Amino acid sequence: MDTEQLKTQVFELADEQLLSGNFPQAEMLAEQLTSPLDEVSVLLAQWRSELPQRVVVTDRDLKMPGMPDTLAQSFVRIWHQAVQEAQSRVSLTRQRTDIGVEVEKRSTDEALQRSQHQHQEMEARYREQTFKLEESYEHVKALDAEITVLKTNLSSETNIRKKEEKARSTLEHELAQLRKSHEDARRMFDQRLKDEQRHMLETLAKEEVDTRYYRNALEKVREEAGKKESELTREIHDLQARMARKDVKNETLKSQLKSQETELLKMRQESALLQRDMTKMNSQLLAELNKTKRLETKLKELQEDIRRNNQKNISYTNEAAKRDNLLRAQLMEKEEMLVRAEAKINSLEKRLISGDEEIRRLNSRF
Repeated sequence: MDTEQLKTQVFELADEQLLSGNFPQAEMLAEQLTSPLDEVSVLLAQWRSELPQRVVVTDRDLKMPGMPDTLAQSFVRIWHQAVQEAQSRVSLTRQRTDIGVEVEKRSTDEALQRSQHQHQEMEARYREQTFKLEESYEHVKALDAEITVLKTNLSSETNIRKKEEKARSTLEHELAQLRKSHEDARRMFDQRLKDEQRHMLETLAKEEVDTRYYRNALEKVREEAGKKESELTREIHDLQARMARKDVKNETLKSQLKSQETELLKMRQESALLQRDMTKMNSQLLAELNKTKRLETKLKELQEDIRRNNQKNISYTNEAAKRDNLLRAQLMEKEEMLVRAEAKINSLEKRLISGDEEIRRLNSRF
């Protein structure tokens, strides 16, 4: 259907309903014309705006046949005054309504624009915080992977350390046994050396006693007589031979003592080598302990970093939730403001409609 034809039909039906005493409704017109409600509503609004220009009541229309001129003039004058008063009231009401609607619409548009800007800004912040949170999650995952690797390294280092401690305990046990055997050997050697020295001292003491005895006997023999000189000389030779044998025996004991001292020196050298090996093992063990301490320190630092990152993630999540709640509250508030504004606009439209109805009733009454 053409727009002009639809307009003509809408205007005719609206005029008929108005003349019948009913206010035209867009739904009823759209149902009668089987046309879209939006188009009928636009044309009905245009009919309302053009109604004052289209409907003009003249003084001739107000005169009734058989009415005296004086009464007719009074009636026309009253009608004009009523129409002027109604037009002034309607124009004043429309001006106030238009001003209020414009102010409300402007404030509503500004509030809606501010709300949209705030909403866009909060969405940008929320996306930024979400991106930061995802980065934090990735960083935490990397840290978790690094911690897993460190835990694996730490477990391997712990196993190595346990093995080294076991080997160390074994070495310490062997070293203790070697020390014990060394102490036992040294005590036995010292005891043997003391026994030999005591035996040698006892032998030397005996030899000295014997020597003093023979010397005394020789002096006695020399003092007794020269006749026994040959016999004493023979005895002296025997004593000298015995002394020579004793000297040989003493030399043998001295050589044995030297060999024992050499053996003691060798045992001391072996003890020094064992001491050096033990020192080397202690240094290696100390180095491993230091390495383990460094790994434990690094693990503690990583755990502290993870704890701080978790706290930061929790704070970021809380802040994002707070901002989201604040944004939702602001949006709800703006929506309530829009609802109130729409309610005001609807009330104003109802008042306009009631004003139009009142004008229609006045027109129909006159």
